[in-house]
Amino acid sequence: MEPYWGRHSGFALLLCAAVGGGSLLGGGCEHRSHSGETDRERSAQGPTPTHVSWDADFGMSEQGRARAVLRARRMEQYQTSDSTYSVWRSMEDTARVRVYLFDERGDSSATVTADSLVFQDQKGVLDAYRNVVVTTEDNKRLESEHLTWHQANRTIRTRRFVRIRTPSEVVQGDGLVADEDLETYQIGRFSAEVDVNEDDDGEDEQS
Repeated sequence: MEPYWGRHSGFALLLCAAVGGGSLLGGGCEHRSHSGETDRERSAQGPTPTHVSWDADFGMSEQGRARAVLRARRMEQYQTSDSTYSVWRSMEDTARVRVYLFDERGDSSATVTADSLVFQDQKGVLDAYRNVVVTTEDNKRLESEHLTWHQANRTIRTRRFVRIRTPSEVVQGDGLVADEDLETYQIGRFSAEVDVNEDDDGEDEQS
């Protein structure tokens, strides 16, 4: 996995590089420091982001082709002893966090919208939370409250309730494993509604 707009060794280097590397484009970026705070104060406040960016725009590519683009009103980067992750938030009722996915040819594969995202860049795993909607180029639509995207094998998964609408059917159930473009999918404990062309049925009965 590599940045879509430039190459850097790690995601942490991208977050304030709107001018230098151009991998993260944003209207503002700030650095947070723990200096002057006690361990007890930091624990009470919860994790503190190492970087914050507004109107964030981050892209990835594979073998020179676009792979994914993340966009959000606010992005916060966090760093632990063994990993780095970022939290993307909408911050407004009218705005959504968006992820644009692309297939092996670099063509649009699907669009994911949600209230917030957590992206683990080292694992290539993205979790979308609340009011999650996936739409595809061939008019498929998925709705759930949580979804996990795996960059390596191009799949999306959830253990939560999920509903998929296509031009010909509506399928819903608990639990999902699917291609990111919803070309194939498996739903646990599902129910389905299939559209039937009544005119075709009438013709069959008369023949």
